[in-house]
Amino acid sequence: MLSKKSFNAINALVWLGLLQDQGPVSLLKISTQLHLSISCLEQIFATLKSKSLIASFKGPGGGYCINQELSEVTLWDIASYFEGDVGDPSAKESLIEGKISQDSIFNEFKLSAQKALSEITLEDAIQTCMKNHSTSGFKREHKENRFHLKPLPSMPMPKGPNSVFTWASQAQ
Repeated sequence: MLSKKSFNAINALVWLGLLQDQGPVSLLKISTQLHLSISCLEQIFATLKSKSLIASFKGPGGGYCINQELSEVTLWDIASYFEGDVGDPSAKESLIEGKISQDSIFNEFKLSAQKALSEITLEDAIQTCMKNHSTSGFKREHKENRFHLKPLPSMPMPKGPNSVFTWASQAQ
């Protein structure tokens, strides 16, 4: 099973791949699309940047871009930075009192996830998103006045002078 951080990292890089044709993508834009905090994305992107998977650009119009060809990056390449060590598939766990240990079950899940994610490139994931229009599923519906608040009354216009200087002109 994938950790939440791996899942978020894969989603963030798919969005980055979708949007980077327009130039560097800010964390704010990705955060808005994925409904994740910017601090969570900063942690993920710091790890990916230290592994040279992405590059950052500072200043106005700055943001992040994927540093490699999309067809060369697999989803496991992204997730592997956030997952613990996956055991050797040839090594079998010993049975304890005729029962399979919990570690061996989760190890099998991790091996299955690694195999599946190693077969999917970032380019494939982006094309699947574009083909299935799944990008629209991330957009939050905004309802106007969802709390059913009454509109504010309009402010009344003052009937008298609104300055001490206008008092002097009226006194004469």
